[in-house]
Amino acid sequence: MTVRDDATNTPSSQQGEHRSGVLAYASPGEPLAAFILRPFWLPLLLLLGVGISVLVAVDRNARSAMLVREAQARLTLITTLLRDTADLERGQRGFIITGIESFLQPYTITKKNLPDHIEALRKSSVTDQQRVNLNRVALLIVTWDRQAAMPEISARRESLTNAVQLVSDGSGRRTLDEARQTLNVMQTRENARLSAALESSTLTLRNVRAVTLLGLFLSMLLLVLTALRTARTVAGNVQDVTARARHMAAGQYNDRLPPTPLLELRELGQQFQIMATAVQERERTLITTNAALERSNRELEQFAYVASHDLQEPLRTIGSYTELLSRRYTGKLDERADQYIAFTISATQRLKYLIQDLLAYSRVRQGGRNFSAVNTAELVSQVLEDLQLQVQGAQIQVGPLPTVWGNPELLRHVFLNLIGNALKFRAEGRPAQVEISAQDDGTCWTIRIRDNGIGIEPQYHDRIFGVFQRLHGPNEYEGSGIGLAVTRTALEQHGGTLSLSSVFGQGSTFSFTIPHAAAQLSAHALAEARSVPADPALRADRPTPSTPEPPPGT
Repeated sequence: MTVRDDATNTPSSQQGEHRSGVLAYASPGEPLAAFILRPFWLPLLLLLGVGISVLVAVDRNARSAMLVREAQARLTLITTLLRDTADLERGQRGFIITGIESFLQPYTITKKNLPDHIEALRKSSVTDQQRVNLNRVALLIVTWDRQAAMPEISARRESLTNAVQLVSDGSGRRTLDEARQTLNVMQTRENARLSAALESSTLTLRNVRAVTLLGLFLSMLLLVLTALRTARTVAGNVQDVTARARHMAAGQYNDRLPPTPLLELRELGQQFQIMATAVQERERTLITTNAALERSNRELEQFAYVASHDLQEPLRTIGSYTELLSRRYTGKLDERADQYIAFTISATQRLKYLIQDLLAYSRVRQGGRNFSAVNTAELVSQVLEDLQLQVQGAQIQVGPLPTVWGNPELLRHVFLNLIGNALKFRAEGRPAQVEISAQDDGTCWTIRIRDNGIGIEPQYHDRIFGVFQRLHGPNEYEGSGIGLAVTRTALEQHGGTLSLSSVFGQGSTFSFTIPHAAAQLSAHALAEARSVPADPALRADRPTPSTPEPPPGT
């Protein structure tokens, strides 16, 4: 399908490959512009020839038209001279017959204008013979006037008889007839010359039309054939480059671009080969780095899980003994000792909840979970029952909720944390209002939890999703600052997203998406997930008792 120069297809045209893997060519290649334009020279030359032929034909036709106009002008003058001879004879004979002077008027006027007409025809004459004939006509008319017309007019003024005797001789009439015959010969030849000029113009137009049509047809044919050949060659080579790029994208880095006569495509192919080598090296480095990073993350997650799990035992022991000290010695020691004991119990509880939240975050990041159909309406109802104490005094509006494909444990934690936050961060002076709604966007479900709480300033919209990121002190609102990070991670396990829109002082709206095909979207993650020992059920941010400030002097 691809047309290439024969020289580039032979093994001798290749010098092998450089160390960098770039194919070298024996010939420098032809620039793309030259390759495209070179085949168009022949049709362009043919069009140029057609144009020159048209210009020549137009010039010849212009000359023929000029000859036609000149011939027509001469014919007009010859016709005028024939009419002049008739007027001369008519005026002279009318006077001879009637003797009335007014009948001489045509003769007098024509005799006056005749020299101008003869001179005009002489100037436009194109042949010597024509000028000789014209001189002959002029001489015959002058002879007729001197030898016949004027004597007969003079005789008529004396008597009719004298004039009749002169006219009956007939010499004057023969002289004028000879002049008319000469003018008729001139008219016949001029008509022949006019016909030749018209025929030449017609033939020229016919020939130029035929040459133009044939030249245009051949030019268009050559242009189409040249364009098809050029397009086929360029398209074939571009397809080779595209296939090379597709193979490289599929990981076939050792594939080489076929030889091509086009300089730009050669350079492009060489750059592709250089890029393929670089991508291959970077891919090896990336695979090694990713393997090390996955191993490190796995070890860190395992460490966090084990550390959180193992720290609970000594922490329970500390809490138990501290509570025993509080029950046995509260009120028996001084006031400062009671404060110390209360401070220790509060710090122990706080550390306990923090360790449990870390354990929950670690467990959310692990894979190996089973996905099934989850009725989110029932799940929200269960979460609201768990939050009965916080729900008191709040207005909860739950719209129609869908059944989604996901993990019930993770989704329960999502709703528990988001609804709990909406109730916890309520604004003073107005009852809490929470609205839960869902919308089908075609490819996923978007569930929104809107509240009328304190809201979040715009500069903190991204920060709150980090681990241990709090916007308030522990004495203002309870919590460890890890709940939204766990929520986002749980949604990412479903292939969904979590976003926030909020107006400070008016409320917030948390929106998260769950794709319709969550099972397919998470299949890759499930295949690569690590299995970690199970832990008790996940939980949202638990209320943490406020830690009393140590008394002065401690």
